[in-house]
Amino acid sequence: MTATTHRATTHRGASSRLEAPGRNASWSPPRRRRRLPVAWPLAALLLGYPLWWALGIAPLVWTIFAVPMAVQLYRRRPVRLPPMFWVWGLFLALVAISVLMLDVTAPDTLPVSSTGGNYVAYAIRLLNYLSVTVILVYIGNLTEEELPRLRLVRWLGLVFVVTVVGGLAGTFFPHFGYDSPIKRFVPASLQGIDFVQQFTHIGTAQTQYTLGAPRPSAPFEFANAWGNNYSMLLPWFVVGFVLVASNRRRLLAFAVLTVSVAPVVYSQNRGVWLGLALGMLYVGLRLALRRQYLVLVGLGLGAALAAALVLTTPLQQVVSARLAGQTNSNDLRGSLSIDAVMAGAHSPIIGYGSTRSTIGSNKSLAIGKSAGCVRCGNRVIGSTGQLWLVLIAQGYVGALLYLLFLAQGVVRYWRDASVVGISGTLVLLLSIFYSVLYTAVVSPLAIAFIGLALLWRNADARRWEAGRSVLPGAGGA
Repeated sequence: MTATTHRATTHRGASSRLEAPGRNASWSPPRRRRRLPVAWPLAALLLGYPLWWALGIAPLVWTIFAVPMAVQLYRRRPVRLPPMFWVWGLFLALVAISVLMLDVTAPDTLPVSSTGGNYVAYAIRLLNYLSVTVILVYIGNLTEEELPRLRLVRWLGLVFVVTVVGGLAGTFFPHFGYDSPIKRFVPASLQGIDFVQQFTHIGTAQTQYTLGAPRPSAPFEFANAWGNNYSMLLPWFVVGFVLVASNRRRLLAFAVLTVSVAPVVYSQNRGVWLGLALGMLYVGLRLALRRQYLVLVGLGLGAALAAALVLTTPLQQVVSARLAGQTNSNDLRGSLSIDAVMAGAHSPIIGYGSTRSTIGSNKSLAIGKSAGCVRCGNRVIGSTGQLWLVLIAQGYVGALLYLLFLAQGVVRYWRDASVVGISGTLVLLLSIFYSVLYTAVVSPLAIAFIGLALLWRNADARRWEAGRSVLPGAGGA
């Protein structure tokens, strides 16, 4: 018997022993089971955001996908925590303790409702805080092989593109809307509540009676959230699709930026207009300090193009009308801010757990909600900004801890002159600035925390490279 014949006979004998009885199929090695990428929860969350919005579960997906992230963190113990995490930990503890004050009526506010709606709002807000915390820690514990920083930056850039598309839809089709699949499971008695309508009715724009004209909001819950997220996603889009990109991708990015001017203007969002201006000044300062004059010129040309589009098109009329009719909005915001400060002073350590409603309106204590005017009076303290929300919900101590955690990120990573460093610190600064204008839970705070996680990962990478360069025989030594 030749060697070849012997090998063939041996192979047939081995395969026959592996075959099922009575079958004559040839043997093949078992296939490896394909595993999902480690970062699949974050990919599904960010890249699938248009779908989650269309289904009416966008406010919940941060919590839904935080669950598999938490499971992964548990399995890969020990878990690393970001610098000065104890500050945020104290804030979370304060949020948990403040549940004791939910049934306490704050001075000069309406008595707490006995229907339990305050407990539902508190529980959802607590879950949102915990969810963004898990997302922050999760991203910080992923390696560069598991989730490259540039990939995450481009995921955020794609969310920016979705934001622009949603803004355009809200601008040109402001009355488009439909009932979400969730509505059929919600009792009819609850469908009239504003909070419940976030899940039961999907729309491209939000109509506010103080402004009259619809404001783009898709793919987020509110028009203010749209503008907040737009401005904080913009730096990551520029990094991933302009600075680190092919020429073809840059051309597409410039087209997206150009058309995004329209929904930014039609959002009638003065805070975002100011935030974008402050952001350009900040980036310009950082570029000037680095002597990146060519990039600085490009930034100036982009700002000039945006200004020209506004001044030479009908967009100018929208801006003029918004600035001319800002008195009522300013009075309302100022009144509610004072109410939040006063309420926080009566419970400075743990606050009142959640928002409260005013007696009457900012015009008169006698003007409140009635059957003939369901939108009169009884304004919600804490609805006009994250700072005011935390002041009444967790008191002065909670507000201090909240702002301190964001501010320490800016100070800690200020010296990071990379594109991630400049963009990340800008996002944190915008989050602090917007805290006096808009509530941040849940999507704006999540975007801010993803930026903080990128700064954390970037600092770790720089330290690793610095340590590697001094090792004997290492590259760069």
